[in-house]
Amino acid sequence: MKKILMATDLSSRCDRALQRAVALAEQFGAQLRVLHVVQEAFLEAMTAQQVSIARKAIEEQIAAISKSESANVEPHIIRGLDYEDIIREAESYHADLIVLGIHRHQRPELFQGTTIERVVRYGSTPVLMVKNTVTGPYRKALVGVDLSDQAKAALRHAARLTSGGVVQLIHVAHRPFVGFLSRDTQNRAVREQGEQISSVIDDWIKEVSEQLGEKRPQFETLLRDGIVAATVRENAEALKSDLLTIGTHGRTGISHAIVGSVAEDLLASAPCDVLVVRDSSQ
Repeated sequence: MKKILMATDLSSRCDRALQRAVALAEQFGAQLRVLHVVQEAFLEAMTAQQVSIARKAIEEQIAAISKSESANVEPHIIRGLDYEDIIREAESYHADLIVLGIHRHQRPELFQGTTIERVVRYGSTPVLMVKNTVTGPYRKALVGVDLSDQAKAALRHAARLTSGGVVQLIHVAHRPFVGFLSRDTQNRAVREQGEQISSVIDDWIKEVSEQLGEKRPQFETLLRDGIVAATVRENAEALKSDLLTIGTHGRTGISHAIVGSVAEDLLASAPCDVLVVRDSSQ
């Protein structure tokens, strides 16, 4: 990871996101750009004043957080319209990661239309939504997986962020035609699905382990069945995960690997930080 973009609206909910962004920059020796977007609708004199206030606030926050005098962190203030400019800045800066603070809403229907939802939906850069207090590097990641390239990308990113920790891969099987098939038939279908995905996951783990070498985390595979969002969330809580990682499909929205609105549900209500990765090219 070479470049990180952290976007802040200077509210208190962005404090932890800035702490995590600074910690990641120091952990990976990456450049960190802290972005604040001043609404371009302001009058010229007001805009200049807002830029000055924002720059000073960010510089003070960085100085209070950063543990390294050599940390490569810069404030960056622009005029714009929020999420579109965050995406544009991430692309022009060639950011490897966008870090954002937790949203205000805990229900999926209220999460829709937020800055985070739009950056995830329309951008191409991996997005980290920070919820929890930063106590150190990520040590335990839970990755939602199916057989998609997006799930493989999510695994790779989670493994890099939890170097030396533990990455748990969870696949939640869907029970087919409940009410029409016997329980034995359902169990057989779930078992076959689990065997197929276990084989693929083993190959992914081997590949990622070879890429990371000594920096690889430990890997565990969890096969569950049930309602996807609820099962993933319950396991994240039970396992005390500090990072949940999921994949996305292109620019049309969140992957059906963890089905559309289900991923939005997890973003809105996960008990830990959430990393959303677009695809295997990232």
